[in-house]
Amino acid sequence: MLPQFLWRESKLADLFEDLPPGGEVRLHELHGTARALAVAACHAGTGRPCLVLCRTDEVATALAADLQCFLGDGVALLPERVADFDARAGRVQALHRLSAGQAPILVASVAAALPRTIGPAALAAAALSLYPQRIIPRDEALRVLTAAGYRAVSQVTEPGEFAVRGGILDCFPPQIPHPVRIEFFGDEVHSLRRFDPETQRSLGPESAVTILPLAEIPMTEMAVAAAAERLRAAARRNAVVIPPALLEALEHRRPIPEWDALLPYFLPDLATIQAYLPPEGLIVWDEPSSLAERAGALAGDPSGGGPPGGWEPDLAPLVPPREDRWISWGEFCDTARARPGIVLEAFAPPPGARAEAKPAQHIPATSVEAYQGRMAGFLQDLDAWRRRGERVTLVARSEAQAKRLQEILRDHDLGARLSREVPEPGGITLWVGGLSAGFRIESLGLSVVTEAEIFGTRALPRRRARPKEALPFTSFEDLKEGDYVVHVDHGIAQYLGLRQLAVGGEEGDFLHLKYAGTDRLYVPVSKLHLVQRYVGGESSGAGPPLDRLGGTSWAKAKERVRRSVREMAGELLRLYAARQVVPGHAFAVDGPWQKEFEAAFPYEETPDQLQAIRDVKRDMEAPRPMDRLVCGDVGYGKTEVALRAAFKAVMDGKQVAVLVPTTVLALQHSQTFCARFANFPIRVELLSRFRPAPEQSQVIRGLAEGGVDIVIGTHRLLQKDVTFHALGLLVVDEEQRFGVAAKEALKRLRREVDVLTLTATPIPRTLHMAVLGVRDASTIETPPEERLAIRTYVTPHDPQVITEAIQRELQRGGQVFYVHNRVETIQAVARHLKRLVPEARLAVAHGQMREATLERIMVDFYLKKVDVLLCTTIIESGLDVPSANTIIIDRADTLGLAQLYQLRGRVGRDRYRAHAYLLVPAEGGMTEVARRRLQVIAELTELGSGFKIATRDLEIRGAGNLLGAEQSGHIAAVGFDLYTQLIQETIRELRGEPPEVTLDPVIRLRAEGFLPESYVPDPTLRLNLYKRLLAVPDADRLRDFAAELQDRFGPVPPEARWLLTVMDLKIQARALKVREIDARREAIRLIFGPEPPVPPESILALLRAERGRLRYLPEDTLEYRTGANTPEARVEAARNLLQRLRTGVTVR
Repeated sequence: MLPQFLWRESKLADLFEDLPPGGEVRLHELHGTARALAVAACHAGTGRPCLVLCRTDEVATALAADLQCFLGDGVALLPERVADFDARAGRVQALHRLSAGQAPILVASVAAALPRTIGPAALAAAALSLYPQRIIPRDEALRVLTAAGYRAVSQVTEPGEFAVRGGILDCFPPQIPHPVRIEFFGDEVHSLRRFDPETQRSLGPESAVTILPLAEIPMTEMAVAAAAERLRAAARRNAVVIPPALLEALEHRRPIPEWDALLPYFLPDLATIQAYLPPEGLIVWDEPSSLAERAGALAGDPSGGGPPGGWEPDLAPLVPPREDRWISWGEFCDTARARPGIVLEAFAPPPGARAEAKPAQHIPATSVEAYQGRMAGFLQDLDAWRRRGERVTLVARSEAQAKRLQEILRDHDLGARLSREVPEPGGITLWVGGLSAGFRIESLGLSVVTEAEIFGTRALPRRRARPKEALPFTSFEDLKEGDYVVHVDHGIAQYLGLRQLAVGGEEGDFLHLKYAGTDRLYVPVSKLHLVQRYVGGESSGAGPPLDRLGGTSWAKAKERVRRSVREMAGELLRLYAARQVVPGHAFAVDGPWQKEFEAAFPYEETPDQLQAIRDVKRDMEAPRPMDRLVCGDVGYGKTEVALRAAFKAVMDGKQVAVLVPTTVLALQHSQTFCARFANFPIRVELLSRFRPAPEQSQVIRGLAEGGVDIVIGTHRLLQKDVTFHALGLLVVDEEQRFGVAAKEALKRLRREVDVLTLTATPIPRTLHMAVLGVRDASTIETPPEERLAIRTYVTPHDPQVITEAIQRELQRGGQVFYVHNRVETIQAVARHLKRLVPEARLAVAHGQMREATLERIMVDFYLKKVDVLLCTTIIESGLDVPSANTIIIDRADTLGLAQLYQLRGRVGRDRYRAHAYLLVPAEGGMTEVARRRLQVIAELTELGSGFKIATRDLEIRGAGNLLGAEQSGHIAAVGFDLYTQLIQETIRELRGEPPEVTLDPVIRLRAEGFLPESYVPDPTLRLNLYKRLLAVPDADRLRDFAAELQDRFGPVPPEARWLLTVMDLKIQARALKVREIDARREAIRLIFGPEPPVPPESILALLRAERGRLRYLPEDTLEYRTGANTPEARVEAARNLLQRLRTGVTVR
C-alpha cells in the first residue's frame, strides 16, 4: 500500500521518535495529492488519529477525498457551518465519528474548525442508540427523535424523517445509506432492519443503529425552554422586540438558519472541535501561514460568525458576542500546543530561517504532465519510466474504466495488473479510486498517474438505478382529494377520497367520485382497475368538465378519440414500414480510435445509457436511414450518446450537423464537442448568429467542400445557402422547440440521412411501450452518482429570503441563476439585487442583447467571473454550469410546469445540494391553476422526476414529441392513461394481432376484505397499496406483497388477511380463465370464460369422481355442493376445486 511504502522509504518513523507533546514534524516540498499521501503515511505509521486543518472548504473537501482513496472510510470531512441540511447533519456526523473512533482522520477548513460547538458528552446524550432487546418505551424514542430535529411523515423517503405505524418506527439518519425500521414489542426493541426508501421493503437485519441529531443544537424541552428564557432576557436588556416568527419556530422546535447565531442560548457550555480529538491525536497544519491569514480574514469579516444575512439591524443585539460563538485563532493555536503536530509546506525554508531545530523531511513531489487524451505521449513516458525501473501506479475512477485502460495498455505491450499493492521496480499496477490528481516522487522512483491526466477532466461514476416494478398505467401514490380521475365506463369525475362503507352488513373501502350535478359514484377497491388518474394538460379553468352518469357525451368522446388514434397509428405504421425499405448509408463497425475516444468519457456509463448507445450504433450500421429519439432527464448523459454517434460518422468519412434551438445552447455544445474531439483530427465549427458574417461564410464554404466535419448551429443550418459535401448524421436537440418551417425541413432530411433526436421532455414508459416497434426510442433514466435531489421552496417574494439564498450559495463558492422573464423591467431588478447583495458580481442576460455581448456574459458566468446571472428563460435549455447550485425564479406562477422543470434542471448538476426558490405573489395573487402547478413542481423533487411527472402536463408535451402535437387535444378529452390504452389496442389491431384480453374474475363473497384505517392510516398510501395488490400477477408476488405488509405495517389484521385470501382466489381463477366464482352459498359456482385451458377430460374425470356433489350446468358453469357453512370453509373449498382442476387432486 502506498502510505506504508512512503512511511518506510522516506524514513518518517525517525521523525516521530521521542516527539514530545507540542512537538512538530515538518514535511517539505509536498504538492498536490502527495500531501494526502504524506498524511495517510503518518497516520498509518503512528496509528494516531489526526485533525487536518486546511485554508478553505474547497481545499479540505479535495484533501479528504484524496485521503479516502488511500485510507478508505476512516476519513471524515467537517463541513462549514451554513444553513443547509446536509452541512448541519454532516458536522454532527463528522464530530461523532472522530470521537467514536469510526473516522480517525477529520479534515476541516479554518471556517469549519473555529465555531464553538456542542461538547462530546452533550452530543452523546442527544444521540439515540438502539439495538435488539434494549428496553426503551417507543414514546421515549419518539421524544428523542423530535428533539434531534427529525420530522414526522407518513412514509419515510428522505434523510431526517421518521414515521410511526403501531409498534413499527421507521427512521432515516443522514449518516447511513439506508433508513432503518425499528420494531417494538411493548417497551423492548424487538428487531432492526434496513429498508429501501423507494420500495419500502426491508433489505436485511441491522445489529444496532445510532441516530444522531440533525444539528449541533439540542432541541429538548429543557434546552428550548432555557433558550427562550435567555432570548427574552437579552431582548429586555437591549429593548428589542423578538419577532413572533422566531418565538413560534422555537416553540415548535422547527429548524431555521437563525439558530446557528443563537447557539449559546441553547448551550451555555460550548466546546471546540479539539475536544473531540483523543489526547494522543495529531494536528496537521496545511501551510500554517495561509491558515493564519484565512483566520485573520474571518475575524475581520463582519458576517463571519455574525447574524445570518438579511437579519434586520435592530435584531443584531440579540446575537451573543462573537467570542461566545467562535474561538479566536490565537486561542485555538494555544490549545493545540499541548499536542504533537505535523506541518505541511510546499517549500523548504532557507537555511538558518528557524532558530529552533525541529524534525523535518524533504519529500520532493512534482505534478504529472496532463496528457489530455494524447495517448502516444502518455504511452511513451510510461514505457520510459518502466525501463528506468520506476514503480508506476495508475488510478482509474471505476472498475470498468480500469479494465478499459488495462486493455489499451495490453494492446501496446505494456502489462498492468489490477492491485492496490505498490508495484515492483519497473512494474505497473492499476487500482480503482477517486484520486484527484497524480504526482511523481523521483527520489523514491514512484509515479502515480490518474485517468484525469491521461484522458482529461474526470468526473464521478454514475449510480446504477434499482429496477422498479412497473405498475399498469399510472400509480396513485400522489392522488389527492380534489384531483380528477377517469372511470373507463363513466368518464371524467372528481375524486373526493377513500371511504369505508358498510354494504350488506360488511365493511369495505370505496372510492368516492363526484360527477356533474349531484351525481355520485362509490367504486369498490376491487374495481380500482377501472379508475385512472386524469392527465390531460393544463387548462385556463379549474379543471376538465365532469361527465354525467348515464349520459352519452363520454361514449362519444371515446369513439372520437378512437377514430383519431386509428388514423395516427396507421400513419405511424406506414412511415415505419416505408423507412425500412429506403436505402441509407450503412456505417462501418467501431474501429480502434472509437475505443480510445470512448475511454476518455469522464463517467462510467449507466446500463440504460449503454443501451441507448448500442441502439444508435445498431441503427447507424443498418442499411437504412436511422430515426431514433433518445430521451433522458436533464444532465443524464444524452450528449455523450450524440458525441459517440458523431465520432462514428466522421470516422466513416461523413459530416455531422448538430441542430439546437438557441444560440446559447449552440455555444455550450460547441465547447463540449471541441473539448471531446481535441485529440483527434476532427474539425468542429459553430454556425449561429454569434458568428460574424465573414466567419459564417467561411464555415458554409468548409461544409460544402468537406473541410468541416461537424457543425453545430441553430435553425441557420436549415437555410438554403447551407449545403454539405457528405452529410451522414443529423443530431437534433429538443425538436419540439423549433418552428413549423424548421420541422418541415427536418421531415425532408429524415428521408435522406441518419437522424438522432435528443429530448429532456419525458416520454412516459407506458407510452413508450405502447408504440415500441413503431417509433424508435431509447430512454436514459439513471441519475449521476452523488447527484442530490433539488430542494424546492415556493415562497412569497421576500428580500430577506433572496438575500439569504444568494449569500448562502456564495459562501460555499457557488453561483446563482436569478430568472426574471420580463426584459423591460430586468434592469430595475438588477439594481434591486445590487442593493440586497452588493458583494456579488452580477450580470444581466436576455435574448434581445447583441450576440457578442450575450456570448461574453454567458462565457464569463461559465468561467465563474460572474456570481449571479440575472436572466430571462433563455437559460431554459441545455446550459450546464456545475458550480451554479441555486436558482431563484421570479413570478414562478406565470411559467408553465415544463418550463419550471427545465429551469430547475439548470442547477444540481454537481455533487452539492441545489436549491430552487420559486417566488410568487402574496396570497390571492395567483390563479388556482398556477397554485396547483407550483405545488406539483415543489413535490416532485426526486431525481428523474421528469419521468415521475407521469401525472402532469409534461407527459402531454412528451406525447406530442413522440406522436405529434395535434394529439394533445385527444389526450385531454379522455385522459392520458386511457389514451395510451387505446393506442396499444389499435396498433395490435392494425398489425393483425389478437386483442390483449386481461380477465378480471369476479369473486362473489359476503365480504371482500380491506385494509383497516388503523393499520394503514394514510388514505393515499392505502389507495396505492390497493392499486398494487390488484396488479399482482401470481401467487409468488402475492406472498411477497403479504410479506411487505407485515414488514412495513406489522402483523396483518383479519380484514387484510381476508383481502389477500380473496386475491389469491382471483389469481387462481385468472389462470384457469374462470370469469366468476360465486361462493356466497353452500353450493359454489365456477363460471368459465371463453376457451378455458382446462381439458374437457379433466372436467369429466372430476364429474365422475364427485358424482352427486359436482355437476356441469349450462353456460360453462360448474356447481359444487360443499356443505360448507362459513365463508372461510367455502373459500377453502373453492381453492381446492381450482387446485384440482389444475393438478388432478381429488376434491375434499
